[in-house]
Amino acid sequence: MNQVNVIGRLVRDIELKDLGEGKQVMNNTVAVSTNFKKEGGQDTDFIPIVAWNKTAALMHQYCKKGSLIGLSGRIQTRSYVNKENETVYVVEMVVNTVNFLSSKPKEETHSSIPALSSAAGTMPAQ
Repeated sequence: MNQVNVIGRLVRDIELKDLGEGKQVMNNTVAVSTNFKKEGGQDTDFIPIVAWNKTAALMHQYCKKGSLIGLSGRIQTRSYVNKENETVYVVEMVVNTVNFLSSKPKEETHSSIPALSSAAGTMPAQ
C-alpha cells in the first residue's frame, strides 16, 4: 500500500500550469515539522508535492504561501534527462485530497468558499 498523509505549510504561492486539453498541474513544497529536535530548534522536512486537475485548481484558488494544509496521496518516483544531459531522479508526493486547515484572514471574506465534506474531507465538486 502506498498511502501518505502529511500536515504542513506551503513554502511558496501556487502557480497553476495549464497543459492543454483540460489538464492542469501544480508543483510546490510542503514544510512539515518533525518530532525530532536539532540544536536550537525543531527540525523540518521539505516534501515536494504535485497535484493535478481539480485538486490543483482548488489549491491554486484557496491556498497561498504559508497556508496550513493536510494532504493525502501517494509517493511517486520518476526520472528525466535535464538540459545538461544528466538523469535527474525525483521523489514526490502526488496529492489526491487536500484539507484546508488555515483560518481565513480577517480582511478577506470568502462567502463563496464551499464547506469541507465531512465524509471525504475534501472540497466538494462544483
